[in-house]
Amino acid sequence: MITSIILKKQDWSEADELVVFFSRDLGWLTGVAKNAKRSRVRFGGHLEPFALVDLTLRARKRDDLVWIDDAQVVQGFLDLRSDIARIAWASYFFELASALLPEGQADSDVFDFLLRFLELLNGGEPQPFRLVLDEIRLLGLLGYAPRFDICPACGVPLGGGEEAVFSPAAGGACHPGCVESPEERQLFLSPDTLAVIRRGLETDSRLAQRLRFSRKHLAEAQAALSAFVRYLRGAEINSLVFIEHLGLA
Repeated sequence: MITSIILKKQDWSEADELVVFFSRDLGWLTGVAKNAKRSRVRFGGHLEPFALVDLTLRARKRDDLVWIDDAQVVQGFLDLRSDIARIAWASYFFELASALLPEGQADSDVFDFLLRFLELLNGGEPQPFRLVLDEIRLLGLLGYAPRFDICPACGVPLGGGEEAVFSPAAGGACHPGCVESPEERQLFLSPDTLAVIRRGLETDSRLAQRLRFSRKHLAEAQAALSAFVRYLRGAEINSLVFIEHLGLA
């Protein structure tokens, strides 16, 4: 049995379903659940998005897909799936992971992080600042950690009380004089925003929720991260567009 988290499923044929999932041992894979629409015993309710499941897999000779012979739910995260805002955040984090982690590359740290994130969302919608910090942490696990302590353009630390602008191309908060792009210079980060992000990343994630984070801090941080992930993706991110449409970012 391969422990996995379901991302999405769609019709594949009259009886089969195509399922995209993230496995602790095998990474991102796409499988065909044979007769999933007809077999309630093997698949009924076990392939829903964001469910933690144990899958029985076997290789297909004709392509890179796998057969899914059986699925058993370990944890369904039903509360998460009943709230559109929490579904949106789960979709966004998983879309980031699927876009930035190559298919078939196992990463137990990313898997464990995403599983904890689902548990967090299942307990209720977290504070916006917690989501900002977790997004930064996930980007770090994926190998794209943005810097908020040292200017990535010149390598000089950002001092306390010093403002910055965020450069997606450079990968972090830069001294204003190190950035020439007019678009990037609009991604302003105040000294207070930089300070609270640094403090939050240095603090246990549960304790970090006690930090005071104003709407201004949140708006600056979210604008920087949104620009950064779009730069990394090289294309629009559908789940992020949806989050912005909902007014969550």
